[in-house]
Amino acid sequence: MKLSFYPGQLFLDMAEDGEIQVTVGGQEVLRTKSQSRAIAKFNAIRKEMEGRFPPTELTQAEKAEAFKKMVLDSMVKHNSLGGRKKKSTARGTRTFGG
Repeated sequence: MKLSFYPGQLFLDMAEDGEIQVTVGGQEVLRTKSQSRAIAKFNAIRKEMEGRFPPTELTQAEKAEAFKKMVLDSMVKHNSLGGRKKKSTARGTRTFGG
C-alpha cells in the first residue's frame, strides 16, 4: 500500500521489514505494523497540510493533457480485437450417437 501527498512531501509506504512507515520531507514520523493506525496518522497530517497547501486549479492545457492520457491508458487496458477464443457450442454426446 502506498499513499502520498506531494505538496507536503507526505508519504505512506511499506518498509523492507514489513512495517508501514509515514514520512514527511524524508523524516520518519511513524513506523507501525498496524495499517489502520498508519492510515489514520497519514490522514491527520494530510488534513493539516491541506490548509497550508491549497489546491491549485489546472489550466486548460493541463486538463486536456490529463484527459488525453486517461483515454490512451484506458484504450491500452481493453483491446477488443485480440485474445478471444471461440467457444464450441455443439459437442458430441453419447446419447445421440456422437
